[in-house]
Amino acid sequence: MKEKESILVVDDDPGFLQVAKAILQAKGYEVATAPSAAGALSKTGERFYNVAILDISLPDMDGTELLSTLLKAHPDMMAIMLTGYSSVQNTVQSLNRGAFAYLEKPVEPERLLSVITRGLEKQRLVFENRRLVDELEQRNRETVILLSVSQTVSQSLDLPLVMDSALRKVAECMLVDASYVHILENGHLVLKGYWQLSGQAAENVKKVALDGILGRILKLAKPIVIGNIDGDGDTVLSALVKAGYQSYAGVPLVMGGKSIGVMGVATRAEHCLTSREVELLTAIGREISMAMRNAELYEEASSARALRELDALRTELLANVSHELRTPLAAIKGFASSLLQPDVSFDTETWHSFVQTIDKEADRLARLIDELLVMSRLEAGTLEVRRERRSVAEIIEAIKGRLDNLTLNHQLRLLVPDDIPTVAVDSVRIGEVLTNLVENSVKYSAEGTEIRVEAHCNGEGVIVSVSDQGIGIPPEYHQRLFERFCQLPDSQRRKGGTGLGLCICRGIVEAHGGRIWVESEPGKGAKFSFSLPTS
Repeated sequence: MKEKESILVVDDDPGFLQVAKAILQAKGYEVATAPSAAGALSKTGERFYNVAILDISLPDMDGTELLSTLLKAHPDMMAIMLTGYSSVQNTVQSLNRGAFAYLEKPVEPERLLSVITRGLEKQRLVFENRRLVDELEQRNRETVILLSVSQTVSQSLDLPLVMDSALRKVAECMLVDASYVHILENGHLVLKGYWQLSGQAAENVKKVALDGILGRILKLAKPIVIGNIDGDGDTVLSALVKAGYQSYAGVPLVMGGKSIGVMGVATRAEHCLTSREVELLTAIGREISMAMRNAELYEEASSARALRELDALRTELLANVSHELRTPLAAIKGFASSLLQPDVSFDTETWHSFVQTIDKEADRLARLIDELLVMSRLEAGTLEVRRERRSVAEIIEAIKGRLDNLTLNHQLRLLVPDDIPTVAVDSVRIGEVLTNLVENSVKYSAEGTEIRVEAHCNGEGVIVSVSDQGIGIPPEYHQRLFERFCQLPDSQRRKGGTGLGLCICRGIVEAHGGRIWVESEPGKGAKFSFSLPTS
């Protein structure tokens, strides 16, 4: 249930307090009154009020002085000054000290309510902006941590060195007291690297059987988090308790769809990792798994060319990701900083515009991060596909709103016959594929042109296609487009991107047992199609 917005009315006129309280309560506000500045300070010392209505002439303190004191304690409070003796000097003084409005008594109820409504709307925009900025900062911290670990593991193909560096970075970035990795070897989990794990604890968990907590994580291929370790009957947890650790979290290390080990972290204070922290730790585990895979490739490589390609792939990842993340971050930071300027006042329309831009760019940033996480899962073979029988029409209907928003300046045409058989798919993932293909068509076709989504059955499965009337794609790019980071030449590109979208589409379609391809000629548009088996 939404909490009522609260108003404090401060006036030495009992009649005005009674009438004002009745009017405001009738409008659904929570109302408190005070006949003096001392009473107001007492009440605001106990809680926050959204709005303070202050008489400029109080028996124990000037209203403007009370205004300054209240705003110093509660900067987000909307203050409205009232006076029976209006003057330019009082008006200027009140507004300079932070009042939202200055009204002359007797004030019409509708006028007062209108000012309160505008003040609360401004306050809500401030709170929403702050929430978006906090969320952005959190996402930014997670991205920086992930990129930091990724950069750390990319600096060398010496596995012990990579392991030590990555575990140190995990401990530093996630504020845990110890981090370590066990790898499956000959039916046991063997400690391969650790950071700040006490010597005795490391010795006790050097080689662990598969019947304890590490074995469960390995078998289930899912994280386990313990906020307060008991330790009874488990080798690893008992060793941690004896060494003074109180909390534990472990995530599986997966390579090629198989669990190959476990990464664990521990803290000396009780701490239960949040779901977002666990997801971040899991993503870091994938980076370490990739580092191990890279080390294997290094050992297996027979030529300097193979090594250069491996190194270039990681460098390209960092370059592309850093560039694409910088654009939305810059936009969000710019608009947020403008809104938080104490000496600049924006009208409501401008506030809405700025907040909408921040929200849009935050969504773009979240999508970039999601693409990286999905790509990581695809490479690790851990992308979860939950299949249920669905028709293509049902899948499209679920994302119709997204498609309409993408094609506001184009003509979207849907051609899906009613007799198309159902397919066993993860409708959310296939919806992502369709959204990505439509978005690509929008990028590379002129406004007003048609974008067509159609489906038909060829006897072996269902074929879904997205076609446009855009600039087309040279034949030499038809296969390469589905590789990581592949993009059209600069002369043909219209909007930026990470170059991961079509690669992710291919991974999702192939995870369903289908395939994806493109038919196109320069200047004649493009048609992207993918197949889904009906059995």
